[in-house]
Amino acid sequence: MTEFHAPGWHGEERTPVVDGKYIDRATGDVKTLKTADVRDDDDVAQEYMGPPSVDVFVMSIHDATSSCAFRAARAFTMEVLLANIMKIVAERGLALDSVVATTYSIRVILADDKLTPDSFSDVALAFVNDVFE
Repeated sequence: MTEFHAPGWHGEERTPVVDGKYIDRATGDVKTLKTADVRDDDDVAQEYMGPPSVDVFVMSIHDATSSCAFRAARAFTMEVLLANIMKIVAERGLALDSVVATTYSIRVILADDKLTPDSFSDVALAFVNDVFE
């Protein structure tokens, strides 16, 4: 079974949000995250997926697609995402320039002359979305 993480992340405090609460790093207090519906308080913050989500960045160095770039974060482990990416590379016979993977990031540089901007988008979306299947 694939492991799935989905913690929240407080963008301004740069800390995880668990069950709607986060630790104020300046005071050590546990605070409740207020939603964007509350407009009269300074503690309104955008919550989004953060660590341990993995940041995936894909770009191409081939002339036809050198302006193409894609970035997304997914709450799967790096190993699961990297295995999915390499499976797609093999299935589609894509040429790679480089792949760099760390605990919380994957960088894929494609060097495939068969790619168009549309097919680049299809490939990049498959890299991060086929993992849900």
